[in-house]
Amino acid sequence: MNHNIQKVLSNLGTFSKSLSAYAFILLFSFIFLIQSENKLFADDTSKVEKISFIAFDVNYEDEIDFSYSKDILTQIVKFHSLESNETIFLQPYGQKSYPYIEIKKDEIDTQIDDFFKNLPDEPEEISSNHYLVISEGFTKIAELIDTSNSNFYIISNLNLSDSENSSEIKLKNLSDLYLSSKIKLNVMSLPSSNASDRNLFESYSLNTEGYFIDFESSSVQSFVNFMKIFMKQPKSILQTNLSSKPLSNFVNIPPTVSNVRLGIYRENPEINISIINPDGIELKPDNDLYYWDLEKILFLDINKPQSGTWTIITTGESGRLEILSDTENPLRLETHGQKVYPVGSEIVLEVGAYIEDKMINISDAEMQVRIRDNRGTETIQIMNDLGQKNDKVSFDGIYTAKLPSINDQSIIDVEYTLQWKNLSTPIIKNDQIKIEFFPDLNITKIIDLSGKTNNEFLVTSFETKVNNYPFLVGLDEIKYTLSSDNKYSFRIDPVKLQDTDKSYVFNIYMSSEEKVKDTVFIDLNLNTIYLEEPYVSISKKLQINVNTNYLYIFGLRYYFWIAIFGILMIISLFIMNNLRQTKISGFLTDVQNNIIVDFSTIRRNPIEKFIFPKRIKFDSIKQLPYSGGFFEFVDQKVFMEINPKEGDPNIRINSIPANGRNDISEGPWIGSSGKQVRFKKTVPYLEI
Repeated sequence: MNHNIQKVLSNLGTFSKSLSAYAFILLFSFIFLIQSENKLFADDTSKVEKISFIAFDVNYEDEIDFSYSKDILTQIVKFHSLESNETIFLQPYGQKSYPYIEIKKDEIDTQIDDFFKNLPDEPEEISSNHYLVISEGFTKIAELIDTSNSNFYIISNLNLSDSENSSEIKLKNLSDLYLSSKIKLNVMSLPSSNASDRNLFESYSLNTEGYFIDFESSSVQSFVNFMKIFMKQPKSILQTNLSSKPLSNFVNIPPTVSNVRLGIYRENPEINISIINPDGIELKPDNDLYYWDLEKILFLDINKPQSGTWTIITTGESGRLEILSDTENPLRLETHGQKVYPVGSEIVLEVGAYIEDKMINISDAEMQVRIRDNRGTETIQIMNDLGQKNDKVSFDGIYTAKLPSINDQSIIDVEYTLQWKNLSTPIIKNDQIKIEFFPDLNITKIIDLSGKTNNEFLVTSFETKVNNYPFLVGLDEIKYTLSSDNKYSFRIDPVKLQDTDKSYVFNIYMSSEEKVKDTVFIDLNLNTIYLEEPYVSISKKLQINVNTNYLYIFGLRYYFWIAIFGILMIISLFIMNNLRQTKISGFLTDVQNNIIVDFSTIRRNPIEKFIFPKRIKFDSIKQLPYSGGFFEFVDQKVFMEINPKEGDPNIRINSIPANGRNDISEGPWIGSSGKQVRFKKTVPYLEI
């Protein structure tokens, strides 16, 4: 079959270089299907789930290439041999391709030694046919029903020949073919490769999402990058230049870890490395198949490793040392509950621990939550699974922490950390919570229910808002509960808005079915959809005082009758006072008959006028020099009541000192301060 394929590929090379990549892919795939139909069943390759095909370029330039390539090849073979459903093919190539071998997992070391001892010799200064071997690798992998998990590796100095079979166009077409089949094309570029060829092959590998490792760069970094290929989440735990002093490093393995990988690069092959498990037993490559010790690479792969602290002891006088670790822990943390909280509300964080979708409680570990707000302030809190402090169920695997309310709209960074005692390898889950303004009930009015039974009264008004902006809701989104042993009718009435059946202003009406004096408590909240999620607002608790236990007389409450009676009394008093009123008139004249005082024009205090309708006080008359006393008009008589105040002059009536009550109706002379006046009922000049 290889001969036939090579013949077809050779014929394709006679086509114009302008041949479309897609036409090439279709044609190549068609030929492959014809050629491989019988082979597929003959080899029973359908039982294999994936293939790793390794192409090794025999035309290496120097001993450094050879030294590097041996570690590279061995690492690739040994790693892929860990998979029971994976088949590994190793093919040497140069100007032509040589027969491939299938790696037997119990003979890896022997096969690799024999492979390097029996490498074919080719004439010097001949470039290898990379196109040919990449084509043959594809043909072999494509025998699988599903090629998406397979890999092709090429280990080479990448020197291109000038032949058409190695043209850039055809190599690019092959790269596209690998891409369409979801096969990764991985290129291991040896130190002697030139820059232009490295760049070219790097583009081919990246096109297929494969790996390109350039060993021409810093040997340290290139080997570190190479080891990362075989790790999912590599983490550097040591980067150092060794001295004569022994060095110890520790790797903590939690009890839930399913796999651990260690990749160690040593620049100096003389560096001795010991790996000791938590029981103090040193692992040996000869005895532990998951541990291989190469010239520059030491690699450890353990399924279900023993939990605890592993120790790596390094001794050597010089050389660069780097250690990578990759821990596969099926334990994961998943956030429960809310991720968006209302401003000012209680915040309860919940996180669950899972292994294979099963929630578990980790009894020997501590869960912490680190909170960082938008101002950069950090706080750490221990979470609990004890059924305490808002934790709903004890030991169910859901850890809980209660945070203080936050009164600002913000985004809070949250980091959950599950940390085992005496182990420094935590499980970390990063998340965020948002603090947002949510719909709320704003109570604008509370009125007590006070009146007749079965009469409906407005007791409460409220608005639904988000940060003081109206939030329209339907009547069915408002929920309430009443706490009382008495019977009440209850109605929420929306204030109608134009062009919508929703509102943001509501009134609550209540009535009592019985005569009662009571206190009613109402829990009121929103049950709505906000930010595309169900939302229940914090309940607002209202207190309504009810009193329908009043005395009614002719349909009116008793105090209304008291008010009516009071008003009638006031009216009666005014009427009676008006009946008491006397028309005040008359004059005080001097000895020349001049009018000194006209009693009808004197203004009086309304209250005094109401109480003493017949009196005019002296101090209301500015023309008089005295103030203590009053004039009183009774029927046809006029009296002068003299009650001297401090500073008042003496008063004489008909030249006789006067005090107390005096009748001045007949016009006696009233003297004071050298002046005399007398009372006259009529205007003096009208007297006959």
